[in-house]
Amino acid sequence: MSVLAIFLGSMTADAGTPEVAVVAPLWADAAETAEIIASSGGTIVANAGLANVLIARSDNPDFIARLYRTGAWLVLDAVKLRGCLPA
Repeated sequence: MSVLAIFLGSMTADAGTPEVAVVAPLWADAAETAEIIASSGGTIVANAGLANVLIARSDNPDFIARLYRTGAWLVLDAVKLRGCLPA
């Protein structure tokens, strides 16, 4: 298994994750990424620095599954992700 696969596997969000980084397709702009979040019943919390990645939250336990159904490519635990980024 590649190092990238192990890294991404350890960063994926669980159903109880309070804030998630929503990764939309690479060609998606911020509006398209925001639409995935809104259609899934979430709220945008912050910009993650890329147009296709936004930080979002929802109290709905089905939020992550909804994100995938509406077009998210990947849903990561935002708290873990922030710990891996430079300050």
